[in-house]
Amino acid sequence: MNKEDMNNSFLRYRLENYKFELPKNLIRQEPPKERTSGRLMKIFGDEIEHLKIMDILNILSKHDVIIFNKTRVRKAKVFGNKITGGKLEITVLGKGDEGFVCFIKGKVRDGERILIGEREVKVSSSNDGKRVLIGNLDWNYIESIGHLPLPPYIKKKEDFEYYQNEIGEVSGSIAAPTASLHFSNELLKKMENKGIIIKYILLTVGYGTFKSITHEDIRYHIVDEEDIVVDNTVVESIENAKGKVVAVGTTVMRALETAAYPGRLKPYSGETRIYIYPGFKFNSEVTHLFTNFHIPESSLLSLVYAFGCEQRLKRAYKEAIEKGYYFYSLGDSMIMDRKYC
Repeated sequence: MNKEDMNNSFLRYRLENYKFELPKNLIRQEPPKERTSGRLMKIFGDEIEHLKIMDILNILSKHDVIIFNKTRVRKAKVFGNKITGGKLEITVLGKGDEGFVCFIKGKVRDGERILIGEREVKVSSSNDGKRVLIGNLDWNYIESIGHLPLPPYIKKKEDFEYYQNEIGEVSGSIAAPTASLHFSNELLKKMENKGIIIKYILLTVGYGTFKSITHEDIRYHIVDEEDIVVDNTVVESIENAKGKVVAVGTTVMRALETAAYPGRLKPYSGETRIYIYPGFKFNSEVTHLFTNFHIPESSLLSLVYAFGCEQRLKRAYKEAIEKGYYFYSLGDSMIMDRKYC
């Protein structure tokens, strides 16, 4: 590699390359009235078309395979009170060896006791600095008093029914697989009637999905661990596919690429920390990606740049902003074919 190629390679991975200006009015604060009423940008080859979500029925054909993440969001945000009267906002991330690992918004010291609902617990910290709630807590109780933990960029904190994945089956995620939010059970029924093959993986989305890349060289970013399951029915459907293979969302893409490492797709159950950025060698047989418009400086944006060609995606994002597409969790979506560049 000569010096010019080395410089171009370095520039490709600079964090600056993953920034863009987004008008605040394009970060939707309330969901659409109808789940399937959003806009859909179609990017096949170098052509861009501006469609609606329901047009997916015309884009996909009989024998095409489409894969969803069947996770659901836990009502993991609860409000606590210090014994001295101060209020706390707590997002419960998961169950650890000592207690429930969480984020706490508000000042509270290790060893201090607080009330969550009617139950008293003690606050501690794990070795890696995460806060831990120790005491009489369980998921049933947490969800009985909890709320959906909406993304930090949604300022209107309500339990939007839209944000709960209608087609999901397994509760456990801290955030929604947002690409799936556009699909209703009614739409899936129409897809089945057309002969489109629908399959599901499971990736339990962690809070790390909102974590920005901070290193100036994006290759040094570390993705948080998440649990995934890719079963044999998914593998067989992809291996025997007679048409398109569509991953709905970056979570599906990451699960399938984990299961396909180091070269062939196979059933997989376990953890993943896979991080996909430009230059990544895709091993799964996914031909198309359906996804929302993503946050700048995020691992989600790096994934779509890798799958769909950075230059092509930058043009698409620029056009989306010009035409008023909504971005992020409550926003619009795109479907693209795979393109290397």
